[in-house]
Amino acid sequence: MVGYAVLVLLLGFFLLPIVYAVLTAFQPRIVSNEPTPQWIFTPTLESFRSLFAEYSFTGPLLNSLQSSLGSAVLALVIATPAAYALSRSRSSAAGPMGFWLLCARALPAIGLSIPAYAIFNRIGLDDTLVALLIVYLPYNVALATVLLKVFLDGIPREIDEAAAIDGAGPMRTLWSVILPIARPGTASVAIMTFLFSWNNFLFPLVLTGSRAGTVPLALQQFLGSYSLQWNQMMAGVVLLSLPLILLAVVFGKYMIGGLSVGSIK
Repeated sequence: MVGYAVLVLLLGFFLLPIVYAVLTAFQPRIVSNEPTPQWIFTPTLESFRSLFAEYSFTGPLLNSLQSSLGSAVLALVIATPAAYALSRSRSSAAGPMGFWLLCARALPAIGLSIPAYAIFNRIGLDDTLVALLIVYLPYNVALATVLLKVFLDGIPREIDEAAAIDGAGPMRTLWSVILPIARPGTASVAIMTFLFSWNNFLFPLVLTGSRAGTVPLALQQFLGSYSLQWNQMMAGVVLLSLPLILLAVVFGKYMIGGLSVGSIK
């Protein structure tokens, strides 16, 4: 009973900022700027309308979608055969390679973003989505390879051997036999790589400007020197969170299934 009470308290503690953001997003501007939180008000969509009408929020929203989806797809295309090779390899080098991939994932973003800005500026890729896709790649590929290897390790090698007896090569076995079985794990990895790019603030801050800026970067324009537009900022936060909620609802069972496989392994 005490455990449930603690769980409810913790859940309320973590949900309070989300509830506050949603309520503030639907408040009129004058109510949201009150010094004390206002819980009773007439809901309005004024802040959402002004986001698109006054601040051209469509551009950053499309940039976030394109860079996040693109980086997730690229990471899966590169990491899937790499993870399969590591999983089925009998070489003793497979373990150290996984370790070095984790090291690549732990690279400080600021240490990569500044040299990347200097290079992209020289070759004309600054303030482009291509620059974002390139800098997201090492982080997402390393994460996807390590996680997918764990999922693929849980699939018996006898399935590969049966496919080989039927004449399938390694790539056909991976594409036609292994990947359908590993669908929960693949969905989990795709969502995690998407979230990394979708929530990233530092890389867009350093590498992009008015053309390729993303939603997290666009939100800072509401932090003025002399005023704060809380309702519009929270409306942006709600829009930023919507895809994550949709992914959790639509692919929740795949994520739980994939994470369960990984934990058992």
